[in-house]
Amino acid sequence: MSSCGCSRRCTCTVTAGPGVTVDGNGSASAPYVISAGPSTTIVQAADSPSVDVTVSGTGTMADPYLVGASVIVDPAPPGGGTNLVHSGPGGVYVECADVRTCFTATGGVAYDQATGEFTADLSADAGNTIVLGGDGGLYAAGAAPTVVQPADSPSVDVTVTGTGAAGDPYLVGASVIVDPAPPGGGSNLVHSGLDGLFVECADVRGCISGEDGVAYDPATGVISADLSGDAGNQLVLGGDGGLFVPTSGGGGTVVQPADTPSVDVTVSGAGTAGDPYLVGASVIVDPAPPGGGSNLVHSGPDGLFVECADVRGCLSGEDGVAYDPATGVISADLSTQAGNAITLGPDGGLYAPVGGGGGGTIVQPADTPSVDVTVSGTGTAGDPYLVGASVIVDPAPPGGGTNLVHSGPDGLYVECADVRGCVSGEAGVAYDPATGVISADLSADAGNQLVLGGDGGLYAGAAAVETACGLTGDGSAGAPLTVATAAWPYPCDVDALGGVISCGTDGVLRGEPRTQVSFVSFTESRNYADLTVPAGFDNVVDTFSTTFTNPDTCRPAMLLVERELDVDFILPAGAGAAYGQDTDEVYYTRNTGTTAISDAHVQTTKFFLHTTNVPPGGTATVNFPVTLGRGSAGATYNRIQVFLRGLMISH
Repeated sequence: MSSCGCSRRCTCTVTAGPGVTVDGNGSASAPYVISAGPSTTIVQAADSPSVDVTVSGTGTMADPYLVGASVIVDPAPPGGGTNLVHSGPGGVYVECADVRTCFTATGGVAYDQATGEFTADLSADAGNTIVLGGDGGLYAAGAAPTVVQPADSPSVDVTVTGTGAAGDPYLVGASVIVDPAPPGGGSNLVHSGLDGLFVECADVRGCISGEDGVAYDPATGVISADLSGDAGNQLVLGGDGGLFVPTSGGGGTVVQPADTPSVDVTVSGAGTAGDPYLVGASVIVDPAPPGGGSNLVHSGPDGLFVECADVRGCLSGEDGVAYDPATGVISADLSTQAGNAITLGPDGGLYAPVGGGGGGTIVQPADTPSVDVTVSGTGTAGDPYLVGASVIVDPAPPGGGTNLVHSGPDGLYVECADVRGCVSGEAGVAYDPATGVISADLSADAGNQLVLGGDGGLYAGAAAVETACGLTGDGSAGAPLTVATAAWPYPCDVDALGGVISCGTDGVLRGEPRTQVSFVSFTESRNYADLTVPAGFDNVVDTFSTTFTNPDTCRPAMLLVERELDVDFILPAGAGAAYGQDTDEVYYTRNTGTTAISDAHVQTTKFFLHTTNVPPGGTATVNFPVTLGRGSAGATYNRIQVFLRGLMISH
């Protein structure tokens, strides 16, 4: 503005604002000259948990502010593992290869870490009925339908219809329960439609809003910068759609975002004391890491992190290298062959002394498929052999996948995060790669008895059975198999007097043994040489005995004995004699005639209980003492005959 278009001195007034100087008076000889003054713009670094922002320069045209940023790698990730994040020319990345060792399987699931396949672990216990059904799911066949009951969960309402028979199989249905009042107090964004559960973009747009500096349209979900309408605002949208402050704004100070391959820098504010530039940055997570794998980087409240568990198994040691996968220690593998002069020097390096190396010794690198060995030096004390090695990272692994092993300045590394896509489920296992949940795949084949037990494990309930005589129930939990019984119809106590039923070695139910009755008869006759009948009473003149055996090997027996006795007397005229059993005199006779009587005899009997309990298979000895007495007038006897009859009744 050198003039106002008039011939005389211009009366226009030009006032310098903050950061601007005005020289001249507006005349032709002294036009107004406007230039940027010392910058009053304030540029501050606004760090985030994952980015460290730096600001340099003075903010002039010749020395503009340069805003840079570096990624903060969390030294202590929240999971407690080691942070394996790296920053490459294309951004921050983590790649995954053989991460299958991150998974293990228990409780009904078998896992092959070499292939990443989960399969059902079928028990080898006798009686297990679980097999793989025609559709590859777990199947437990049963003789008849099992009792099926719905087991609702807080998120699923299960229904069961049918009887479980072949013509009327159990139909198990389930409907998802959509919480009408979520615990957070808001509206439930999940809907249940004819084709399943769904959440649409329109449902979640109301969950976010825009505040200072951000304009948000919940109808479209579009988020844009909110440019202030205050007078003097120099912030506009540049030709590429980004925020732009022209040179004339901010007191002439130029603040430009200086992006890096790993950080996206943003600049807001007018650069004044009241509205300083705010420089922010967000980490660029490389969507396609250079190794071709998935990017596994995460951003937490304390910075970026990636955690790794047991990834040491990704490495191995071959010729010349020893590797301990338990500790991750890689060391030189020194040959035990006779004459080997290589040792470890005081500094921990490989060392071949002059006597063993350099004196005609040839040291050559022996590469392996996994290590590139280099050798330098002549092997002398002044110029010892220096043997180095670098790991070869296979650019095309034999499995056809992407190699996720990296070699960095601090060694080899592999990082692990969202590795769910590395595994799959087959043959009885259902796997959701979106959630990482592994569950048993229950076959939908008719008659499948397999369900999930109350503890969440696989459970094949006992199949229902048909019972015949003597049994009741169908073998289910509600009607277990039991012996069919009737009420005790007797007035006595069943516990005290009831019999027992036992199982024989042939598996047949056996009742108590049958009682037995046996009868044994014993007889003996002895002759004597006309012996005098003694006087007095109950004189034992001879004893007879026999043994009775209980034929019942299970029960004791009661022994009833019947004894018979016959004695031949010679009685002269007026003579008398008597005989008895033990101390019981049972017969007396006297000759009242005038002539002798030869072989006068009478057979008597006596019946009594001898023994209450003869042990099973045991014996009892029965004695028969024969007594004579009251002999007179020359009475004699010449024969005694006895009968012992035993009745054995087991009980």
